Amino acid sequence: MKKKGIIILCAVLAVLIAGGGIGYSFLPHPLNYPINKIEPCGKATPNLMEKTEDSVTLQKGDAAPFRILYFTDMHLDGKNKTSNVTVGNMIAAIQKEQPDLVLLGGDNVTSGMNRRRCHQLAKIFEKLGVYWGGVLGNHEGDNQWSISRTEMMDIFTSYDRCIMCKGPAEIDGDCNYVINLLNNNGEHMQSVFCLDTFDEVNDEQRAKYGMTEEDSEYDGAHENQVAWYAEKAEALKADYGDNYRSIMLVHIPLAEYATAVDGGAEFLYGVKLEGICCTGYDNGLFRAIKDAGVTKAVYCGHDHKNSFAVAYDGVILSYLEASGYGSYGLNRDGAPEEEWLQGYSVMDILDDGTYSFTEKTYYNELSGTD
Repeated sequence: MKKKGIIILCAVLAVLIAGGGIGYSFLPHPLNYPINKIEPCGKATPNLMEKTEDSVTLQKGDAAPFRILYFTDMHLDGKNKTSNVTVGNMIAAIQKEQPDLVLLGGDNVTSGMNRRRCHQLAKIFEKLGVYWGGVLGNHEGDNQWSISRTEMMDIFTSYDRCIMCKGPAEIDGDCNYVINLLNNNGEHMQSVFCLDTFDEVNDEQRAKYGMTEEDSEYDGAHENQVAWYAEKAEALKADYGDNYRSIMLVHIPLAEYATAVDGGAEFLYGVKLEGICCTGYDNGLFRAIKDAGVTKAVYCGHDHKNSFAVAYDGVILSYLEASGYGSYGLNRDGAPEEEWLQGYSVMDILDDGTYSFTEKTYYNELSGTD
């Protein structure tokens, strides 16, 4: 009888432990960060001149360069302390760099039960008092317990400081829009095209593009998005003149990233420490960029251990510095902290549209180490 009781007790404990593990996996995990104590950034923000379904116009309030800070692949799942470290470093970087605009490169709020974390991320920017936008990544909405990408965009765009737009209803995706940046005289400086690149290709796309098992599984901008970009670029060139210029922000790199590297393109800067997980088919986006002639650089996230840029057929193809600690990276590979790539990217745009682009690591910028 005593032995039977021990067996029953062990069985009950096993069920409780298993149930606890399942509960931990699927219960909400909010960010455990003191958001209410965040101090405002303190810098005067640009003026929001116009916002439509697929465009935003910001005008600089002074003669200084227009500063954009990029953060990507934060993977805020809320399940471990790495989310707090990621958030804390992002806030510290914003406080230090004093940007006019913050843009996110995707895989921002991930995993399941993430509705509250989406609100929390938005509230962080509200507390900082900075405008913010960007794109979604392949891990937003890919968890069966996650809110949808559409609901995520509904949450983000409900906040005053968010400049994200869903884009025209007739094209695919949840974040297709352009940000037009003006100097303090109202003259155009640069535009940032933001395109949704989804997650993985489906069977219909595989059949349509004749993809094999060896082709990358990752999706990219769809044909109607490419057509929208081409039409919008032409319209803006007509509005702003022949000197109109732009860059592009996506999450998943274009197939031409791999084509360039495989073809021996010279690195402009940075390191390649993993394969290029790019779009798995030719969606025509790069040809559209070339035909439009107004987009001279593309920036992406997605690959956490790639941090480089190459020039390919007149267009710069660049990675953003990955910003999160919760997913794979050199921090998980046992590398010393001074070699980790986690950080952010800074873009300073001058009145004539030229700009500097710098990738910074948290280790060098926030630890007092040069």
